[in-house]
Amino acid sequence: MKKTNFFPLLVLTLLLSGCWSSTTEYTGIRFPVTPDSKITFQEHTIPKDCSAFSHLLMSSRMDSSGQDIASAMHLEAQAKGANLVLVGMARQMEDAELAINRFDYYGPEYAYNFSKAWLGWKFGFDKWNDAGGLIGIGADTWGNNETSFKDTLLIQAIFLRCGEGH
Repeated sequence: MKKTNFFPLLVLTLLLSGCWSSTTEYTGIRFPVTPDSKITFQEHTIPKDCSAFSHLLMSSRMDSSGQDIASAMHLEAQAKGANLVLVGMARQMEDAELAINRFDYYGPEYAYNFSKAWLGWKFGFDKWNDAGGLIGIGADTWGNNETSFKDTLLIQAIFLRCGEGH
């Protein structure tokens, strides 16, 4: 009797079926969709009743304006249920040629009270350390349609849910 090795056939089937994809599906914590989200760049302005539930790095598409980046971040935050977003630093990624925005999530496993348990920007070092120089992103550039970024930017962010009953 001849033995048949099905392993190569299984691998080929998985590859052709799309089970191994380069896009990531968000599996983190979610809250009900919010109609609005606010942005802050300063940790000390975050209200004491806010829970952090998502640490992420946003990679912006090439040739984005400050308005494009702000709109993409707001839409992503609202879809996940964040009503406040803390934006950290940004780095230029000259070699990345993204045609669409990408959001990479780094936990946490559980939502936590931001004012009591925030430990800083301690996630995504694999991507962060490979990126280029720091880029100034703040109140002057955020949402500004006249500010344009030729290259992809890597932007640190935290999604928060604030208010009663979150």
